[in-house]
Amino acid sequence: MQYDPHVEAYNRLADLYREQSGVSLRVEPQAWPLETKLIAALSAGTQPDVICIMGKVMVPLHIQKAMMPLKESVYDAQGVDPDAAFIGDAIGAYTWQGEIYGVPTEVNGVGNVVNVPVDDVEAAGLADAYPPTNGEPFFESYESMWELAKALQIEEGGRVTRWGLSSKGWDNQSYLGIVRTLLAPEGTDWWDENAQKFNLNTDAGVKAMELFAETPVAMGIETELDQTQIDAALAGKVALARGNGTPAVQGREMGYNFFLAGVPKINGDEPPLLVGEAGWGFAAPKNSKNPDISVGFLRMMATTEGQRTYSMIYGGIVPAWAELVGDFSYFADSAEDSPNVKAAKLSTDHLLAQTRYYGEGFGYPAEVDGIGGEICSQVRLGELTAA
Repeated sequence: MQYDPHVEAYNRLADLYREQSGVSLRVEPQAWPLETKLIAALSAGTQPDVICIMGKVMVPLHIQKAMMPLKESVYDAQGVDPDAAFIGDAIGAYTWQGEIYGVPTEVNGVGNVVNVPVDDVEAAGLADAYPPTNGEPFFESYESMWELAKALQIEEGGRVTRWGLSSKGWDNQSYLGIVRTLLAPEGTDWWDENAQKFNLNTDAGVKAMELFAETPVAMGIETELDQTQIDAALAGKVALARGNGTPAVQGREMGYNFFLAGVPKINGDEPPLLVGEAGWGFAAPKNSKNPDISVGFLRMMATTEGQRTYSMIYGGIVPAWAELVGDFSYFADSAEDSPNVKAAKLSTDHLLAQTRYYGEGFGYPAEVDGIGGEICSQVRLGELTAA
């Protein structure tokens, strides 16, 4: 991807591969969307040997049988059990019809957290009542999260100058996680792979939309903004930012002090279930011009050294590789109170055990996310109701 932190990671990995193999790789960053560019490159015969791509966007490539299967050539060849080697939803994003088509380097980081401005919480005398300052990983309920949002909202002259909550951005993953949690007691999910049907036009689907979008707007603590919760939080426009943990990880450099809490519980004391999109990883086209290089690079990525080298991105991220869990030596700031370390611990200790990939067979995840996000926006605007 054509994004500086990614380009830096690609160059680190190219250097590592050259050290190990003696082969020099040319890094060629590309702008989004990558799956359509790869399809065009395959048609033109200019395909890369390896591509860094999110597993969730590979469905069109799977349909065209364009990607290199890796179970035997990468995993079996190195004695790596992918189910044991990776944590959370990582390997699920690169699994298609029983085969594995990539080496994941990230786990889910969206739809599962709330960025909390802890200094404001402490100033309001509420540190002992809400996470993360009360030591709990999750909000006890949606009512609890809404109470804190209301307490932190700022109004001047009858006008809201800082909203209590924004959940805009990664809406669909958040919404589907709520549906998954509500349906769990019935033994089903938002998408029933066996029956090949959606379970969204249900009481659980309606309740989830009420919790996620309709009720906080009705309470006056949230509105439909023209920017994501990340940008709104880092502009001082919202207090609680649900969806993506970037404000906590990057906000300190901008003068903000957000820390992460898990999204609210729904079924009593049980932690909520989460829908994950995993993240980035590496794959290769089936008709690579240099298959030995493709396989060699991907085998490197299925090692601790390869995974650590990638996971230095953004100053240190939650690893996809099980052996790196609890190892913060590669973080730019490995201190206990580092936002990156705290985010990683919350994820590995609490969130990932509750996380599964979307599922398979329902269509193109990116399109489903786009539709879901638009519906959430229309509910916030009052153009649709939860029902």
